Amino acid sequence: MNLKNVLLTAVFSSAITLSPLHAAERVDIGLSVPNFGPYAAVYVAEDLGYYADEGVDVQITAFRGGSAAQQALASGGMDIINYFPPGAAVAIERGVEQKVIAVGAARPDGWHMMVKSDSGIEKPEDLDGRRVGITGKNSTTDYYALWVADQYGIEIETVPVGGAGMIPALLSDQVDAISAFSPLTYRLIVSGDGRSLVDYAADMPPTLPDVWIASQSMIDAHPEQVEGVLRAMYRATRYMQENRDYSIEFLREFTGEEDPEVLRLEYEVGIMNRATRAHIEPEWLKASLGLAGDSGSGTLSPSEVYTDQFADIGAE
Repeated sequence: MNLKNVLLTAVFSSAITLSPLHAAERVDIGLSVPNFGPYAAVYVAEDLGYYADEGVDVQITAFRGGSAAQQALASGGMDIINYFPPGAAVAIERGVEQKVIAVGAARPDGWHMMVKSDSGIEKPEDLDGRRVGITGKNSTTDYYALWVADQYGIEIETVPVGGAGMIPALLSDQVDAISAFSPLTYRLIVSGDGRSLVDYAADMPPTLPDVWIASQSMIDAHPEQVEGVLRAMYRATRYMQENRDYSIEFLREFTGEEDPEVLRLEYEVGIMNRATRAHIEPEWLKASLGLAGDSGSGTLSPSEVYTDQFADIGAE
């Protein structure tokens, strides 16, 4: 696979020079997808007034995919986004001045390679020659599926079906397996319609499925605002971890999920394992960038992609 040809064609069809920053009190935050449970703390920080405590005025925008969030940051529309390191590295390689600044999640908790419960596929090797549903080419789901193929020495065909199309594609036998994230995985497990073939969080090293990325202009001109945003989000994560009832109710409203067992799993796995400190280990970043193989971005050093300027920021 060639990551150089993905994600950012649209980004670089326009100038990559960042437009002037917003007024000092305003920070625009971009999320890769809407209503994703692990992102709830970004909104909880607003609900609890933590951004105001830090003296920042936050505008949150949820995009339909990480590449769209990356495009918005590259064009100056966002100051901080949540994305994943290989995609961020592509942007950096192509000239966008930005850096990974903090971890969202070190491990892909709740991410699984799923098959139907009655599938004859019993082990990863049985996927050889099979069709695997992914959200889109060169997405995190794609990289994780290809990691499985590489680990087990098999060949698979990845089929983009979109996030909303994953469960229908699996249950209608359009694909033999899906490389999926929560709550899709939880819904399949709870309903009994699916089972896990590979638990990415258990079987992979930490690969940073989501990180926080800021424009270099934001880092240079307003580091105190970056710190404030991160501190507020980590405080909110810690609050959620310490206040189960509040968090499950917030998740219900935020995600639209009504099944109490799915919500329990979203909380106990997705929220309780969420980072509350910005620090990123170099090995995590190397493993994440390594998912890109020899596409170019996988050869960038961690220092070219990440700054530890904010590594000590946390919930405390």
